[in-house]
Amino acid sequence: MGFSTSVKRCGKMLRSGVEAGLFVALLSTLSIVTTAAQEPGDYPMPLDPASSFHPSIVPDHDSALSLEGMGGGDLPTFVIHPTDAYIVKNRPVTLTCKATPAIQIYFKCNNEWVRAKFHKHFDSTDPETGVSYKQTSIEVTKAEVDQRLEETGENFFCLCVAWSSEGSSRSEEATVQIAYLRKDFILEPISQGVPNETPVQLQCRPPEGVPTPEVVWLKNDEEIQVDLDINFIITNEGNLIINQARLSDTANYTCVAKNIVTKRRSVTARVTVYVNGGWSTWSTWSECNSQCGRGLMRRTRTCTNPAPLNGGATCDGDPVQRAECTTLCPVDGGWSEWSKFSACGRDCNNWRRRECNDPPPQFGGRYCIGDNMETRNCTGGLCRVASARSEDNLALYISLVGAVTVFLLVCLFIIVVWWRKNRHSDHSYVAQPDLTRSTGNVRGFPVMPTLAFSDDKIPMTMSPLHSNNSLKIKVVPPDVPMTRPITPSNRSATPSNMSTLQRNAQIMSNSLPDMQPSTPEMSDVGTSTRRPSSIYDAENLAKILPSYVDPAFAACGTIGAEGGRLAIQESGVSLLIPSGAITDGHTEDIFIAVLREEKDRPKMNAKQTLLGPVVAVGPHGLHFRKPVIVTFGHAAGLRERNWELTLLSSESHPNRSPSWQNLVLIGEETLNTTAYCQVDERDCHVMVEHLSSRYALIGQSAPATQAVKRLRLAVIAAPLQPSGDYNFRVYCVADNSDELEGVVQSEAMLGGQMLDTPKILPFKDNGRDLCLSIEETLPGWKSRLGANFQEIPFHHVWGSSQTGLHCSFMMERTDPQIQMVTARIQVFQGSPEEERQSLNITASVSREGRMPQTTPSLRHKREPTLLRSESDLAIPKAPQTPAEVFRLPPAVRASLRGCLDIPNVKGNDWRGLAKRLQVDRYINYFATKPSPTDHILDLWEARNRDDRAIEELILVLKDMGRSDACLLIESGVSTPLVA
Repeated sequence: MGFSTSVKRCGKMLRSGVEAGLFVALLSTLSIVTTAAQEPGDYPMPLDPASSFHPSIVPDHDSALSLEGMGGGDLPTFVIHPTDAYIVKNRPVTLTCKATPAIQIYFKCNNEWVRAKFHKHFDSTDPETGVSYKQTSIEVTKAEVDQRLEETGENFFCLCVAWSSEGSSRSEEATVQIAYLRKDFILEPISQGVPNETPVQLQCRPPEGVPTPEVVWLKNDEEIQVDLDINFIITNEGNLIINQARLSDTANYTCVAKNIVTKRRSVTARVTVYVNGGWSTWSTWSECNSQCGRGLMRRTRTCTNPAPLNGGATCDGDPVQRAECTTLCPVDGGWSEWSKFSACGRDCNNWRRRECNDPPPQFGGRYCIGDNMETRNCTGGLCRVASARSEDNLALYISLVGAVTVFLLVCLFIIVVWWRKNRHSDHSYVAQPDLTRSTGNVRGFPVMPTLAFSDDKIPMTMSPLHSNNSLKIKVVPPDVPMTRPITPSNRSATPSNMSTLQRNAQIMSNSLPDMQPSTPEMSDVGTSTRRPSSIYDAENLAKILPSYVDPAFAACGTIGAEGGRLAIQESGVSLLIPSGAITDGHTEDIFIAVLREEKDRPKMNAKQTLLGPVVAVGPHGLHFRKPVIVTFGHAAGLRERNWELTLLSSESHPNRSPSWQNLVLIGEETLNTTAYCQVDERDCHVMVEHLSSRYALIGQSAPATQAVKRLRLAVIAAPLQPSGDYNFRVYCVADNSDELEGVVQSEAMLGGQMLDTPKILPFKDNGRDLCLSIEETLPGWKSRLGANFQEIPFHHVWGSSQTGLHCSFMMERTDPQIQMVTARIQVFQGSPEEERQSLNITASVSREGRMPQTTPSLRHKREPTLLRSESDLAIPKAPQTPAEVFRLPPAVRASLRGCLDIPNVKGNDWRGLAKRLQVDRYINYFATKPSPTDHILDLWEARNRDDRAIEELILVLKDMGRSDACLLIESGVSTPLVA
């Protein structure tokens, strides 16, 4: 009772302003007295007298509570609580706590007070708030923890008790454990083989340990980053799951368990991803093996779609299929009866004939043996042959004299023409040679001259797609307008049985009397070579272009290791040969062409449609060291993403009918796909290392959707004549550059003109026909037979392989005085309420009897009044040089490869570049290449042909955070760059 009264009095003294030092001294004295007054059993004592847990001067909790009411203030608040700790390799751990306001802090471990001498106290004051803190810490050794475990089998734990004038507070408990990790795994992974694109699970249970070990997985001794590759998952139990096994996932996998003590490795498990084989499509049937009668024919298939890999199963079934066939037996020819002998000739002989037609040889039978003519003397030796020979010689002499006379007259005529030409040099015109540079020995082709047209009218009954090779070519001055149709009467003497190549060569040699360059600068092709300016190299051209390729629709040249580009600009078709695609020191004669004949187009089912031109590339079978890029336009409307696109190729010999096969099913590529197809909004880019003879892009609607195919509409007609009817044609072709270009070239032969700017109409795969109607016709004209409305069946537009699909309208003149015509054509699909396009017709008769020069042009660079003539396209285009083609110099590309080929955690390497350039649809194609960056940049060169390509590439790299790559380009490319 007296002790409690004394404590309360001390509290009053503190509140009345007695110095705190006197209070603390008194408190210590009272604590000693109280300790002496307590019974020994009041303080839990450790069994080991040497232990640190002995409260020699520390009051127990009950005594501390007796301080309540000693003065103003708050209970202590712990700022730092002791935390769980682990003893690693006999190293002691330190437990710390910190509180305010606090007079004293002591630890209590395992419900026993820790001796005061083992405490370390530290007082501090916050300089900003002036709050005082008391901090206390102790060390716990491995021996103390082991003793606790041996005696009780329980964990070692501690807490802090802090006192203030208002009482005491306890901290949170902290547990101290001895850290360890055992050697043996509970469950280890097992090697296994799995099919491609199937899930895999590798099991792992780590060994026991404190703290609980963390599990990571190694792939070929490199840690798997599950946050970077979503194909990998590590479960809470430690198992590894591969969502979809890829060929690249074939590797050695190891489970690793680690904590603060050490780490353990499991046995290594081998995962083998295999591919089961699949059959290719059947080949075409072979010829019948019997030359006469019944026999067998065969076709084959190979287990290459895909080929078995990594122990995958081979294909089930037979690789060869046989079928019976019948071959008609050969019939040998037989002679007919001899005819009667002819009358006796001046050579004293008569003759008779017989034919090998009884029977004629058929089905490979032999031709008749012997002569089909027999001659005999018919005068009995009385004929005077010498006299007859004298008469023949006289006729020969007369013919020779006549020929010499004609030759001299021709020479005199040529001299007079040459003299007049030099006298009137101000009206002369010199055609400039083609001075395009190339990588290697590019064939030299002079520019074709301008066609001169006559006033003769071409019959409108002639098909616009029927070729007219009977053209007269004439060199005219540049200021003479090319506005008159071709004269049928002034046709050249080109034989009809000559090939297109030979006819072009003859036209060139006959129509270009003087092809010398007009200036010295234009005659210099390169630094060490000079191309001929007066020779059409038909012989060398024939070596590059196959016989089935028309030079008018082709580009060819000799390409070396530095690369180059072949382009048919009007058709939007090109071939990019990157640097390094051809072996150093070698050159290749390469061509690219457009095939427009119906026999060259693929046969399609009713659901499929041809979306681009048929492109021929050669020579057939040529292999490159790296992919080349074939580019052509397409007419697929891709905004709705409802197309199933397929790239076809033909491996047939170029001179045979094409046998089409699927090269790329776009969106379904696998590692066995040999090509990459990048389909942009209007162009298709195909990367191949092996040249097939032909390529074509087809498509059909995806299930439950209606794909949209873009149609380009154009109205073309001949000049309006002062009298007679007026015929015009409305073309409905696929919206790629080549389709309309083919129409332009065909109409050029008829003197046709574009009446309105071509329009684009979306054509849906809904089975509805394409409708055309004439409206707002000018008075004085009417549609013949009242045909103001026409329909083109849906399957003709969607599935037909016909070129130049069109409708013809005939306008009848009801007023003979009318000298102009206007009308409007509405084009729509199915119903007038659907989307439609209007084509305006305006034509009038000029003084010269031709259409005035107000019609729109197809392209800005084309003459605005006329379509191009056939001869303008008679020469194939030469290749572009590396300096004209490649925006990035070789040194810059090499630096970018070293910079971007190395993968990093951020992903702003070649993978980020592919994603930003939108070529990551099937990124595994680039991943399998030695340098993914190099191939991505090759495709970038083919896709970006405008002047801002370099600037846009730098912006892409800046968005990726690759300033180092931007600096490489800016320092190595001499092009104005963005800021």
